[in-house]
This record gives sequence, structure tokens and C-alpha cells, in this order.
Amino acid sequence: MAMTDEDRLYRLGRFLRDLGRALHLSGAPAHELERRLNETGLKLGVRVEGFAVLTFLALTLVDADGKRRVEMLRLPPYDYNMARLIELEALCREIDGSERLAAYEQRLAAAMATPAPWSGLAFVALGFLLSASVALLLRGGWMEMLCGGLIGMGFVAGVLGCARIPRLGPAVPVILCTLAAMLAQALAWIFPQQSPFVSAVAGVVFLLPGFMLTVAMSELATQNYLAGSGRLTGAFLQLFLMGAGLAIGTKIGQTLYPVETLGVVTSMPAWVIWPAVAVLGVSLLGVLQAPWSAVLVSAGGCLLAWAVYSVVGTGMGNVVGAFCAAFAVAAAGHLYQFVSSRPSVLVQIPGLITLVPGSMGFRGLHALMAQDSAAGIALITEMLLTGAVLAVGLLLADNLMPLIFQRKSTATETAGA
Repeated sequence: MAMTDEDRLYRLGRFLRDLGRALHLSGAPAHELERRLNETGLKLGVRVEGFAVLTFLALTLVDADGKRRVEMLRLPPYDYNMARLIELEALCREIDGSERLAAYEQRLAAAMATPAPWSGLAFVALGFLLSASVALLLRGGWMEMLCGGLIGMGFVAGVLGCARIPRLGPAVPVILCTLAAMLAQALAWIFPQQSPFVSAVAGVVFLLPGFMLTVAMSELATQNYLAGSGRLTGAFLQLFLMGAGLAIGTKIGQTLYPVETLGVVTSMPAWVIWPAVAVLGVSLLGVLQAPWSAVLVSAGGCLLAWAVYSVVGTGMGNVVGAFCAAFAVAAAGHLYQFVSSRPSVLVQIPGLITLVPGSMGFRGLHALMAQDSAAGIALITEMLLTGAVLAVGLLLADNLMPLIFQRKSTATETAGA
């Protein structure tokens, strides 16, 4: 029995709706999600008008005869899964018409059913590497790296455990940050030659929403105001919840362990920062649920971002350094996508996470809670400014590099003909 135009439009709408939901769950920002659905719809023979925010997706499909269909659904909370995003983007590239729609539906279902590449003990071990490397970036010493790494392992294990109890919801950051701060104070009582605050911040970095802030700025800059403002609000709410947990845990820890800590950080050799940045790139495989095959790309993105930021920032200041580093990493991501046909975010996200200002906001909130208003406001302002320039650098590269590579591809095809 032949499929009617109405049945075909229904199946296309259902497929594009499920594809949009899958892209959202894998971490695609709103403007990229809408662009991908528009392009895929054209390949399938329909015009798609998409509207995506953090919790809602609406699609209007219009076929060649002018028939319309509307699909709407509520979106669940998202997380990053680069392994799944690689498969989804490959699927979008290979779609060449609606004749093989059944095969595309099966492939989409298979991609969503694939388990995450990192879980269990391997994920927890990457938590140690993540927190230890961030402790060094926060100007900590060997003891901060060790204590921060141990706290990070427990923190990631706690996140995995709490994920099995969805009803905990927003209470998870408060609970885990409270426990992390208490553990940091206990470790500082045992090993006094350290700064417990650096160990605590490094230990909870897994949930710090610095990259969320940068994505929110990008969405606002691309006039996705609802998605951007919603994500920005979520980033600030996450910071406040984590800051509250840190303050509560610190007070409890100081009561339980009243011995005064020295808070002395042992200085580290300058060269140690580069291995730490590379290790950060390795640890981000777990945060982003990226495949092991992307390890060199992830580490390279982090090293590139830090190198540009260090060189430019030394001569022109941190703001210009952050902008140039974001532009360089985003451009490198597009070059990687052009050469390998894999998502540019495999380079961009690790590089931007190396630069993102989540720890600034966290320290700013801590200063405000300690009634140091001047320092708190200054740090939060610096966080917003850094997030803004990172977003500008990312947007410039996202708009310029595809044009350059498109012209290069056109010129190559013309020469070949």
C-alpha cells in the first residue's frame, strides 16, 4: 500500500522531532540544533521552521504542496555525549532523501541506544585527573593536586550515584559541594601545608557551569534570546547552589576540625602547567563522553587554547588573550571538521573549557558570602566579561571559517572539472 502525502509528512515530522531531541540530549546548543534541523529537512524535501529552547522544541514542516504539520515536545535535561553527537552528525550528512527514511529511523534509534563510552570506575578515575589538573591551573601545589583529585573522585562518584535518584534534582549540587568542602577541611587538617579552598574548588569543577555560560552568551549573540537567557539563568543558579554548598560545608568543616590551617601553597615549576593542561584534555573525555579516539584532539585543543591565551595575554591582557584563544580554538575545530568530517566541538569544547570562567564566578560568590563585596563583584564581572569575549571569538570563527572552507571546496571541484 502506497504511503500518502499526509502519512509521509507525519513520518518526516516524527523523525525530525526525534532527531532534534537527540541533538539536544547530546549537548547541541539551540542555534546549532535549529540549523541542523533546517538543513536536514531540506534534504528530506520539506521546509522546516524550528524553534528550540532548553525545555521546548517546536517544528513546523511545509512540503512542496504547501501542507503543514506542527510537532511540539518538552525537552528533558541535557548532557554532553560527544560519541553520540559524532554519530548524529554523520547521520545528518548522509541523509539524501526521504526514500530511505526507515533506515534513517533505525540508525537514529541505534545511536540513542548506544551506552555512554565512560562510566563506573573509569569515569571516576578521570575525575581524579580532571580535578588534579584544575588544582594546578588554580595555582595550587602538589598537595592541592592530590587532595583536589581525591575530592574530585568522590564528587564524580557522588554525581553518578545521585543520578539514580532523579527526585534529588537541584539539591544535588548543594549536597555534594557541602560534602566536598567538609572533606577539603578534613584533608587540610591532616595535611596543613595547603589551601583547602583551592582543593574544594578543584574537587567540584565537574559541575561548574563555565562552559554553559559561554554557550549562553553565544545563543544570546545569535538572537536566540529565550534559549540564551534560560541557559544563563541556569548557569547562575548552578553557581549559587554550589556556592551555598561550599559555604555550608566550610562552616561545618571548620567546626569539626578547628585546627587552624596554614593555607600555604607550595610553588610549582612553570613547565608543569603544560603537562597539566594536556592531562586536562584527557580527563575531559569523560566529562564530554567522547570516544578514546579523540584523546589527541581533546588534549591538542586544550594546549592550543592555553598557548594562545598565555602568549597574547602576556602582551595585551587577559581579555584580548581569551578572545584570541577562543577564535584560534574555534578555527582549529572547523579545520578539523573539514579534514576529518568529525564534529568541530571535539576541539572547541575542550579548548573553551580550559578558558571558561566558571571558577571566577565560584570564587566571586564565595567572596560575597564572606562579605567581601568588592572582590566578589569584581570576580563576577570578570567572569561575565570573559564569557562574553569567548562567545565573540567562537561566533566569529563559526561565521568566517565555513565560508573559507566552502570557497576552497568549490575551487577544488572547479579545478577538478
